[in-house]
Amino acid sequence: MSRHSWPAIAALLVSACGGTGGVTVADEEQAGAQTSQHVEEQVGIYTGEYLSNYVDTIGRRLVAKLGQTPYYFKFRVIDQPEPNAFAAPGGYIYISRGMLALINNEDELAGILAHEISHVTLRHHARQAQASLLPGVLTLPGRAIGAIVGEDVANIINAPLSAAGEAYLSSYSRGQEAEADEIGMRLSANAGYDPSSLATALTTLERTITLLTGTKREFSFFDSHPTAPNRIADIEQVAATLAWQPARPIAKDRASVYKRLDGLTWGPNNPLQGVFAGRQFMQPDMNLSITFPEDWRTINTPLYIGAFAPDEQAIILFGGPERPAGALTLATDFANEVAKAANAEPLPPVETKIGDWPAYVVKIDDTSGMEPVSVYYVWISAPGTIFKIVALGPKRYFDPMRDTAQSVRPLTKEERESIVAQRIRIATAEGGETIAMLSDRTGNTMPPKLTAAINGRDAADILKSGTLIKILRKEAYFGN
Repeated sequence: MSRHSWPAIAALLVSACGGTGGVTVADEEQAGAQTSQHVEEQVGIYTGEYLSNYVDTIGRRLVAKLGQTPYYFKFRVIDQPEPNAFAAPGGYIYISRGMLALINNEDELAGILAHEISHVTLRHHARQAQASLLPGVLTLPGRAIGAIVGEDVANIINAPLSAAGEAYLSSYSRGQEAEADEIGMRLSANAGYDPSSLATALTTLERTITLLTGTKREFSFFDSHPTAPNRIADIEQVAATLAWQPARPIAKDRASVYKRLDGLTWGPNNPLQGVFAGRQFMQPDMNLSITFPEDWRTINTPLYIGAFAPDEQAIILFGGPERPAGALTLATDFANEVAKAANAEPLPPVETKIGDWPAYVVKIDDTSGMEPVSVYYVWISAPGTIFKIVALGPKRYFDPMRDTAQSVRPLTKEERESIVAQRIRIATAEGGETIAMLSDRTGNTMPPKLTAAINGRDAADILKSGTLIKILRKEAYFGN
């Protein structure tokens, strides 16, 4: 679990009083480093080196055209299904796998990255320092429990839950968006990219979100980057005034761009991080199944999985141990630490079983809040590894917390074989085909209108022979 708190990050920036006064580049870099740690721990970095290197190379080409800058830029692809891109203070630029799936040429990707770079160089994070930089936090009774069990549970309770869809940074103003649009387009043009491609990318994004969600817009790039009604037209108008000379692209053509996108994970479930099937979580690489209570809100991050009660007054978290050791040793050491903090005699861990696996439980009660709260730490000795459960809540949640702990078990053969990955694949059209015809022939599981949108085409287009089209396929994972 992270040792940094979001209030500390905010404090670094909220020292400003108007403009950027009081916020130095060093402040931004420190805040950005802490933000980056939270992003990578709670969302995760997408494991596709070929694609990640491509994004980084384009980013560095753009940065080279900035001239002198106090920022050292870092470019990362995050394992987020929603189409999104954002900049953290100090030069951390993130783009989601969901956004990359919508890219159809290198100029579009450069336009998005240049826009985010411009938010950094324009110091928009420092300008909005007085605004709330943090999403809401979970409120549980018995906050004194944090003093007893240390930061382990407290950090999770107070951390923003990106997996549930909250943005990491507050929204920019429309004025800031327009400013980043223009400066970003100038940067793209200077680097040899078509500045109007930002408008093309945003059009594809808007079409895709509309088809995926209807009138309701789920969390996406537009949530932290508000769009004015005439934004795309304004972008096109500015782009028309910019002179630019095409540079040699890193990916020479659409086929080369698509080659980098081939195999990209699509959708909310990435089997590498484990998948939810209703209330059941399955991790094929760990041979693990755990089932959470009915109607609880589930989360999945690189460090832990878990669930919140409907009223957010109880939480169950599942992850690995904090250090290499046996389950009994970990439980005993923790019980001793708790006793020392409370100036009391240590109570030995309670031995139990989770299925066929030995387990050890340490229970702590906290009566400092309006309703007494208990926290249960459970260390499970599974074959070749140790699992750790933390369950916190009032007495009325004891049964669902116990049932969740008791549900931990290996996957069955049928469950392992049921886990599939949805991946972007590249299909080659036959002359005279429509996208619907190509979909039928290639086993595309994405609806034709959505397929057309992510490819920047119309569903009624008649395709030429050899045209490359991004499609979606479900493929068995088998724990690879």
